[in-house]
Amino acid sequence: MIHTIFIIIAILYSFKVQSILLIILSLIFLGIFIFSVKKFKTLKNTLDIAITGTKKSYLLVFIFALLGALSASWFISGTIPALIYYGIKIINPNYFYVFSFLITSLFSFLIGSSFGTVGTIGLVMVSLARGVGLDIYIVAGSIISGAYFGDRGSPMSSSANFVSILTETEIYSNVKGMFKASILPYLITLSLYFYLGRNIESKFIENNILTLLNQNFYLDFLVFIPMIYLVIMCLLKKNIRHTILVSIFLSLIIGWFLQNYEDRNFIKVLIYGFKLPIENELYNVIRGGGIFSMGTAMVMALLSCGLVNIVDKLGILKLVSEKIGVVKSEWKIYLYTIVVAILTAAISCSQSTSILLTSQIMKKIYKKNGFTKELLALDIENSSVVLSSLIPWNIAITVPALMLDISAVKIIPYSLYLFILPMIVMILKIKKLSQ
Repeated sequence: MIHTIFIIIAILYSFKVQSILLIILSLIFLGIFIFSVKKFKTLKNTLDIAITGTKKSYLLVFIFALLGALSASWFISGTIPALIYYGIKIINPNYFYVFSFLITSLFSFLIGSSFGTVGTIGLVMVSLARGVGLDIYIVAGSIISGAYFGDRGSPMSSSANFVSILTETEIYSNVKGMFKASILPYLITLSLYFYLGRNIESKFIENNILTLLNQNFYLDFLVFIPMIYLVIMCLLKKNIRHTILVSIFLSLIIGWFLQNYEDRNFIKVLIYGFKLPIENELYNVIRGGGIFSMGTAMVMALLSCGLVNIVDKLGILKLVSEKIGVVKSEWKIYLYTIVVAILTAAISCSQSTSILLTSQIMKKIYKKNGFTKELLALDIENSSVVLSSLIPWNIAITVPALMLDISAVKIIPYSLYLFILPMIVMILKIKKLSQ
């Protein structure tokens, strides 16, 4: 009964928040569900199949909630404001595009959220770029590239955890593999942003953001303790859920004793997100996080898992898998994964659904042809996770574009890392075959 209630709540939430994407997903879920009742004889049988699918999402939904709370807690402790403060201080306008990519990469790796990165440090970088007259499309592209560096390869990332759960692989092992695969693409991307910024004239960045951050937050070393703890525990490969919970606890202690907040209802902040008083000049810059901020991701995971299980039982995914057939070369199966990833990302308009469908379609093909689950996980990370944000109507790019107030079509050509990564991975796989 409780599982059915979760499904009903997810559908009601979709209409309550009036998210077009969630409403479409809910309608598709209901449509497929009603159609499947006839196929599976009874309503109960169909519901059981849907519930079996949604159960697979519960661990991920919990991780999503933890990540939302973690992000909010790092605002409370001053960790995120301090990262923005010191990040801006080291920027040299002559190498702005390079710094923009470097800083957002580091930021996204630490918090594991592309949207969180774009909505905080990304907004600051764009405002600074406008202030000194730089090409905001290149800056926005470097921000998206950096944001999806962490979204793909951080142990804090919801998409990385999603892939790990779907492929039944170990998150830290996946992160290690992703890091190795990203070294060359990352260096090439850095070089290209350096080349694009080679003729930038040195200008002094005139803004009051640093002053305002200093006035509103305690920014000394102690605020980095939650982040340092999290990084150390990740390096030691400790349980990710326990690590996040302890980091949240440390953040709340630091926020209570070191930061000067009028409202100290931190539980409310963990749920609804952090924001300063509306009259504060940093109101639109320093805000975000919270469990509710992950609501769309949680509902999409739950409904998508239920929907995909129904579709799978209908035999549709099996039919697609059989069409692909036997594949013996690693580069060829990766190419098929890319094609499936692009199609699912374009049709579903969602990175999460693309990850889920690509995983379900390709899982049996990898197994049938003798390829490991670990390879499947890496190939999905190097296809669905990054390529979704190159589809102009996919939520992976439309939401960040709205945050930055820049057209997605203008941003995509300069999101260099997202093009270079899969291309280099493919080249290396082909080269490996010829050796």
